[in-house]
Amino acid sequence: MQLRRLLRVRRPRRAGWAGLVLALLLPLLSVPAAGLSAHAAGGPAHEPTRSPARNPARVVAEVPIGDRMLDIGISSPETDAPVKWVRLLLPKGWSKSASRTWPVLWLLHGGGGNHRDWTANTHVEQLAADRDVLVVMPETSGCSSYSDWYNYGAWGSPAWETYLLDEVRPLLERDYRAGTARAVAGLSMGGLGALKFTAARPGMFRAAASYSGAVNPLYRSTDGGLSGPDGVKLGALACLADWKRVWGEPGYPFDTDDPADLRQQWLWKRNSPLEQAASLRGTPLYLSYGDGTTDGGPGWSWGSGDTPPAPSPARCTDPPVHGTQDPIERAVYGMNQQLRAKLAQLGIPATVCASKGGHSWPYWERELVASWPMLMGALGA
Repeated sequence: MQLRRLLRVRRPRRAGWAGLVLALLLPLLSVPAAGLSAHAAGGPAHEPTRSPARNPARVVAEVPIGDRMLDIGISSPETDAPVKWVRLLLPKGWSKSASRTWPVLWLLHGGGGNHRDWTANTHVEQLAADRDVLVVMPETSGCSSYSDWYNYGAWGSPAWETYLLDEVRPLLERDYRAGTARAVAGLSMGGLGALKFTAARPGMFRAAASYSGAVNPLYRSTDGGLSGPDGVKLGALACLADWKRVWGEPGYPFDTDDPADLRQQWLWKRNSPLEQAASLRGTPLYLSYGDGTTDGGPGWSWGSGDTPPAPSPARCTDPPVHGTQDPIERAVYGMNQQLRAKLAQLGIPATVCASKGGHSWPYWERELVASWPMLMGALGA
């Protein structure tokens, strides 16, 4: 998630200070206990059954941006918003009436982001210019977690997973010549989304990449840093939403000292790439993350031409411990170290680049370029 803007406003001297701020502010955003569903008190509540055939999403606007970019405004009751946008990078020869379809790369934004982030902060237009691929960059919300929200057990909107995979995807395949060969990549909160979608829908995506992904929402820091639930709380704070609406409460060891009090931890696990790692088997995976040390920068830049230099494999130094300069990437480091170990335990291969670095676009663009051949190869593009 892109929480750096929030942290700049409230940059803590110590991680414990951030926890104190959250403890003071988050109750102000919570609904009264009397208004909660009975499910909120704990005990698994089954997710609602949704029919992929039901697709209330409709296009309400199309905005061409040059010859090779199109913004589509979509209205759907699943989003809790009048319109959400999807930005498309169009391949050569594309038209809505074309007799063929194109393979699709989904790029997911981070917390606080939107559909414009990838084109505003990277050279993805140049990367895709000579590739026979349709790039899809959807807008969700700054704290969507790419999930169907729990809403204290009432479910309903926003339902971001349903919206993207059961509404936007078939809409693009029906009306915008998107094919069924798909890959997905995302940064931070979008890295969570890319891997959780791949695990939840085996076979839907041919490859998945996560850059600084929040891949273990139940990550617990043991040395005073941010834990996974802190990220959910901060993200919801930025959205002016109650964080408990997303997945409920994680239970022990967070916010309770009772080991038997697990609350809605089952749902946190349902949305965790770490917990669902076994379902990633068979999909080519790319994981990149930093250690929270930002001295020296990424050591790579696009340069002045249309073709970037290949990032050096020497960047993947595999730091044995995290740094302390970037509190978000410090937590991301711990999450990804755990996922990496889990994949190895399960015998699931993945391309991994752990390096020095922070939670910012120069590192994410570098890793987009590094993972591009894998993503395009999976799509045959």
